[in-house]
Amino acid sequence: MRVSFNWLREYVNLDLSPEELGHRLTMVGLELEEIVDRYAYLDQVITVRIVDAAPIPDPENQNLTVCRVHDGQAERTVVCGAPNARPGLVSALALPGAVLPSGDTIKTAMRKGHESQGMLCSEAELMIGAEAGSLVELPEDTPLGRSLAQALGLADWVLEIGITPNRPDCLSVLGIAREVAGILGARVKYPRIDLREDSTPVQDLAAVDILAPEHCPRYVARVIRGVKIGPSPFWLVHRLAAAGVRSINNVVDVTNYVLMEMGQPLHAFDLDFLEEKRIVVALAQDGDRFTTLDGAERTLAGN
Repeated sequence: MRVSFNWLREYVNLDLSPEELGHRLTMVGLELEEIVDRYAYLDQVITVRIVDAAPIPDPENQNLTVCRVHDGQAERTVVCGAPNARPGLVSALALPGAVLPSGDTIKTAMRKGHESQGMLCSEAELMIGAEAGSLVELPEDTPLGRSLAQALGLADWVLEIGITPNRPDCLSVLGIAREVAGILGARVKYPRIDLREDSTPVQDLAAVDILAPEHCPRYVARVIRGVKIGPSPFWLVHRLAAAGVRSINNVVDVTNYVLMEMGQPLHAFDLDFLEEKRIVVALAQDGDRFTTLDGAERTLAGN
């Protein structure tokens, strides 16, 4: 179970370090397997000011420039293709040797006949925001040469906790928060839920038929209308990433968010594609065919 230290602190007041918290959890049977500094990769990304940005003729990228950047002590040259690269801009430079969240390692390289000593980055490339088409823009008075984590005050740790089969109550952030509250004698701050329903009876819109109650005694559904599928807001993408979950879209992501937060598995169906607007809960018949999300067709068994 991967738990973000910052996410946990939203539900319970913590005056422990991540290491101290991990030790206390281990002592009550929730063994800490690893602590990961989420922003360690930003140690090799520093704040710089663009001193000069000279255009490089390139029919494929009209924004290509060779930039001279200053880190407060020395200058470097960097080839950049972002439209907002301009003199005076304070931005983020990934140094040679830096490993980005994508897994790419930054190297000094020749680009368009110019040596590029690092990479000026966007928010999305550094997983600190959603903007992908332009460089990070920092306040003009940002001290130069600082690690970006230090400059932005970013600090979070992921605790990898081994959950034994007898503790399914801890398979969520809130579950761990309850355990921490018990250790510290504190109170859990549960999320406030504001649910507004309209007057349309749900049974007029959809149905759930449970044909195998001995295997699934309860299955609950809710109809949500007026939903537009699109990318998730950055805070949601970022929080899921801490839990080891890849962002798909806003609808899928919010179901995964609730799963990680509360331990409640959810799934979203498009009502327009549900035959007879029904969900049928039943065992398969021998030989039934089913296409899974990876596009593979599976042959099911009756059990």
